[in-house]
Amino acid sequence: MKIPLPAGMPLWLLPLLIGLFSLNLSGYLLFDHDEGAFSEATRGMFERGDFITTWLNDRVRFDKPILIYWLQGVSIALFGTEVWAFRLPSVLAGIGWSLSVFAFARHYISRDTGVAAAMICASALGINMIAHVATADALLNLILTATLLLMYHHSQLSLLPDTAVASRRVLYAIYTLMALGVLTKGPVAVAIPLIVSVIFYLWSGQREALLKALFFIPGWLLFLLIAAPWYMAEYLAQGQAFIDGFFFKHNVNRFNNTMEGHDGGLLFYPLVLPFVLAPFGPLLLRMLPSIKTVSREPLNRFLWIWFLFVLVLFSLASTKLPHYILYGCTPLVLLMARYRFQLRRRWLAAVLPLLFFALMVAFPLLIPTIKAGLTNPIEIETAERAAQYVNQDFAMIAAVFGLLSLLAILWKRLAIWHGLFLTGVLQTLFVWYVFAPAFSEAQQRPIHDAAQFVRQLGVDVVTQSIDTPSFNVYLDQVTPRRALEPGEIGFGRVDRIPDLDRYQLLFQSGPIVIIRRPDHNTPSSHTETSPTTDENND
Repeated sequence: MKIPLPAGMPLWLLPLLIGLFSLNLSGYLLFDHDEGAFSEATRGMFERGDFITTWLNDRVRFDKPILIYWLQGVSIALFGTEVWAFRLPSVLAGIGWSLSVFAFARHYISRDTGVAAAMICASALGINMIAHVATADALLNLILTATLLLMYHHSQLSLLPDTAVASRRVLYAIYTLMALGVLTKGPVAVAIPLIVSVIFYLWSGQREALLKALFFIPGWLLFLLIAAPWYMAEYLAQGQAFIDGFFFKHNVNRFNNTMEGHDGGLLFYPLVLPFVLAPFGPLLLRMLPSIKTVSREPLNRFLWIWFLFVLVLFSLASTKLPHYILYGCTPLVLLMARYRFQLRRRWLAAVLPLLFFALMVAFPLLIPTIKAGLTNPIEIETAERAAQYVNQDFAMIAAVFGLLSLLAILWKRLAIWHGLFLTGVLQTLFVWYVFAPAFSEAQQRPIHDAAQFVRQLGVDVVTQSIDTPSFNVYLDQVTPRRALEPGEIGFGRVDRIPDLDRYQLLFQSGPIVIIRRPDHNTPSSHTETSPTTDENND
């Protein structure tokens, strides 16, 4: 069967995108809390038979709407509860993201710029990473990207004669995408496209086209037809708790209040942006002069409005996470691709990659310092285990990758941006085959092995004051959070289990333990009935 490709796309580009976004997809364990929470909420839908409300154990999860869970559900229904199956929707979203950028740039700039934009998109650190994890963010970024690019397309169609039918089709697509975005992460999927388009249309003198787009009643009806049923069903199932938990806590409060310690100053995003787009940070400097063209160049005007609005919006928000700026990175990718040949200083292009790989080389030496400043037992244990994996071999591999990156950038037969792309490929290879597996083993292996131990026992287990939902995924079982009854098995952390001597210790790996509460006829003891040590697990 022949796979249809976007017009003008070279045959090699799609395999390249697939390869970069799916590197070693099953080579590292699910990371808690985010990946574990999304995956367990999806897995739990099948165990509970409830495909409207998502749960983590006995608590309703109101963090995100339903679409990403449904897509992950389709994936694991087809392929089983493998870690790569939970990540597959994000991978496909990353590929679609890059293809959307290519198709838009090919149409409005040039085919070569479209190819360059797709290559930058697929190899930029933040974009590639978000498409490798089982969360909703890659899907939302795909939807936001497609929505906003279609909005610009609609604005240009509105300037041409005899395009009413085409404009209506584009509007139907825009409203469909916004509805899917609302099912992915809520009001932000409407707020960003709406405000960006209002600013752009009014600045461009297209007030009439804006009003027609905003008051396109069939589009709003389609929007409600797609988005409203789940919200109504969830409200009927959970009532005011859904309003308070989803809209107020996870939307309004994230903007007004710092949640989960994720704060930062006004310069947080400008400082992290070069690293999110690494190794292409130097291209940001060369595209900056294009801001002077916004008065006469509609495309640049649109791209700068898009990026600056996202930057200002999330800089003002109290809760700050690095991946939030990805909502505004697509216009930067397009601008970097458009002005990619403006970067002429190879030493400048080499600075960011050298910093990245130098940090990786030094990482083994930094672990003792990092460990000294920790107080959380799990974090201390992770640092101790990390020393086993982030070692001399890790540093040597990082040094080799750094040297290859430097040679790629300094090789004068290559355009500088080609050298940066090769560096991006090396960077993604290092992250997914070296860094992520090492970090995964250090942080997640005890949790995985505890779940495997319980599976061998073939018993139910109760969670004890710990929040690592990946345990449930590996166990393939809901583990209610409550105190243990006599004879029951518990999963927890040693520092959060009072009077540990009252229990039988069945398994321990670092601070992670499996315990049994003796029944009334069994004397309490702190003995390992089935000892498992870190050495056994390693």
